[in-house]
Amino acid sequence: MALLELEGISKQFHARGGKGIVRAVNDVSLSIDAGETVALIGESGSGKSTLGRLVLRLLEPDQGAVRFEGIDLTKLNTKEMREVRARLQVVFQEPFESLNPRMSVGDIVSEPLIIHNRAMNSSEREIRVRETLERVGLRPDSATRLPGQLSGGQQQRVGIARAIITNPSLIVLDEPTSSLDLSVRAQILTLLADLQRELGLAYLFISHDISTVEYVSQRIAVMYLGEILETGPVTDVIKDPRHPYTRALLSSRLSTDPNESLPRLRLIGDIGSPTDVREIGCVLAPRCPMVIDACRDRKIELEPFAPHHDVACIRAAETSDALLASSSSGIEYN
Repeated sequence: MALLELEGISKQFHARGGKGIVRAVNDVSLSIDAGETVALIGESGSGKSTLGRLVLRLLEPDQGAVRFEGIDLTKLNTKEMREVRARLQVVFQEPFESLNPRMSVGDIVSEPLIIHNRAMNSSEREIRVRETLERVGLRPDSATRLPGQLSGGQQQRVGIARAIITNPSLIVLDEPTSSLDLSVRAQILTLLADLQRELGLAYLFISHDISTVEYVSQRIAVMYLGEILETGPVTDVIKDPRHPYTRALLSSRLSTDPNESLPRLRLIGDIGSPTDVREIGCVLAPRCPMVIDACRDRKIELEPFAPHHDVACIRAAETSDALLASSSSGIEYN
């Protein structure tokens, strides 16, 4: 049994000014095993963070099930959900914005213990906080400092300490390194990998940076306008992407190898509006260079392309050859 299993999750919002319905997440199914990292990637506005909040039940799904450790979280009342949250934690994108600037680091990190472990006395909490700060690479005396006295990387370490102090099974990492410079980003990614190995953590790693998730995840799910378009083992999706959208994300990354020539594929225009998504047809059809009439005429489902590698594209079998042929002929889609 998977640690986390999403089944047919959907979430809609009313657009401001009565301008229609925003389909933020549409019929998404996804699973994460214990100790596994699944990366959720896509452009800004694709619904990644909304899906993360649905996992945490910070938002209520309109339909579908969120099963965590075999329990459907959508069926729990407030008290029951509070008990589960000790094992289901989150690290946010902007570390300073997620930390109370008026609370000391020690108080911030100990707060989950006060909520979820009331049997622990103040002396025990203080020892646990200092041990946890050291585990994430901070000095124990950091407990007396305010978040504003720390660097961005140190602030994110505080956020990670707060997340792991209750011994969770799963942590949702919502763009945890995107606001940090490259050197600090590498340090945080190394820390997260070490903690996963030491504590047996599972991660849902939300990111728009496919180069980052290539090195930290075992599986990748590619999301666009609220739908999963491709999912599979990281090596399969990176080395043999079969959805044009995945190809476009890969072609936009910068290689560290000066001799590597990456195929270039640019989609037409910008990401579409989630208020304009049709009930049938591929969500990428208005931007896709490989679109044919059949892409618009029926609902495109995720289907197996290879073992554990699913693609929502009726031209998946020819995607790689067709796009490489276009690249070699000098065609670039704008």
